[in-house]
Amino acid sequence: MRFEKYFQPSSAEECCALLKEYGADAKVLAGGTDLVPRLKMGILKPVAVIGMMDIPGIDEITVSDKGLTLGTLANLRKISLDSQLDEDYLVIKEACGHVSSLQVRNIATIGGNACNANPSADAIHGLILNDAMAVIASAEGVREIPILELFAGPGKNTLKQGELLLRFEVPKPAPHTGAAYTKFAIRGDSDIAIVGTGALLTLSDDGTVAKARVSLGAVAPTPIRAAKTEALITGKKLTDDLIREAAELAATECSPISDQRASREYRLEMVRVWTRHTLEEALKRAQNK
Repeated sequence: MRFEKYFQPSSAEECCALLKEYGADAKVLAGGTDLVPRLKMGILKPVAVIGMMDIPGIDEITVSDKGLTLGTLANLRKISLDSQLDEDYLVIKEACGHVSSLQVRNIATIGGNACNANPSADAIHGLILNDAMAVIASAEGVREIPILELFAGPGKNTLKQGELLLRFEVPKPAPHTGAAYTKFAIRGDSDIAIVGTGALLTLSDDGTVAKARVSLGAVAPTPIRAAKTEALITGKKLTDDLIREAAELAATECSPISDQRASREYRLEMVRVWTRHTLEEALKRAQNK
């Protein structure tokens, strides 16, 4: 592998100082499922590689009365198997469980999945649906941004030089909330998603939708929320006809491309199909809460 220096700082402050010092010549090592192959192939030739594993709390998975905290090095396999997430954060577990193969999930991290900024990333949809905040550290202090603001384009995040993604903070969902994520890929989870669709619904006592979140993956330069679709169903009772209308509208809110996995037209049709199914599943879960 082609790099000159390796550092393994023992604090976020030390890591941020190294990132600021080396700038674009540094790469951060989380799980390494993307970085290590690129280093081996010579695609990336950084001066410094910075391992984060000695930073205290960087891999935490903590549930409290306020919500869920996921450290940037929280392992996808561990998240997908964590029973303490079953009640309020099931969609986060499921989305992490859809990432690639078991071997990859054993070492991949939630922070790495987010910072790679792949439009077809799976794990981040549970966070998007739950309005997660990304906590970012630098020498100047700590700032928080909504997770969607972390993505700038394919393979590009919005972290500035010297900044480090520390963790995600996920607020506790309201009662009667259900959420689901569906990955559509030809060869199952080991393949890259052709389309990913997520939905979160919070129901009022009368059964109307008090809050709606609809996320789409692999159909735009970044993961997105379908804001018009969310507005359409908020304040209404979800009927079969309204769900079909919402799925049709979701397909107008994305801009998929044609590539080796699927044509633009096929992706649009899959957005319609899987948004409908995902809304139906989220509704069932919300009604059972």
